[in-house]
Amino acid sequence: MKIQIKQIKGDIVELLFNPREEDLRVGENLTLRENGSSRGLIVQVIEFRTVTYPSLVQEMLQLVAEEGPAPNTSPEPDGLSEKSNLKLAIAKIRKVVQWAPMAAA
Repeated sequence: MKIQIKQIKGDIVELLFNPREEDLRVGENLTLRENGSSRGLIVQVIEFRTVTYPSLVQEMLQLVAEEGPAPNTSPEPDGLSEKSNLKLAIAKIRKVVQWAPMAAA
């Protein structure tokens, strides 16, 4: 799964992640880069929150389906245990960056 951007509101970014895959810490700086673009953000993790189960299942199904609203299906028990480990990192935008195009070697 790695780190997924849940939402951006103002200067706050919510990041969904599995602590078994990523070891984020408060104070850590991350670079978020827009796919296919030279624009991005530098954010700093300021706190962590746990993800509530009902919204977690719907959001994870949406991420997996990547097709809009989640279908009304029950998750598999094995998948549920993995999803219940997810956390929400709250990060503050510190800088908007524009990378220069890379020169061909």
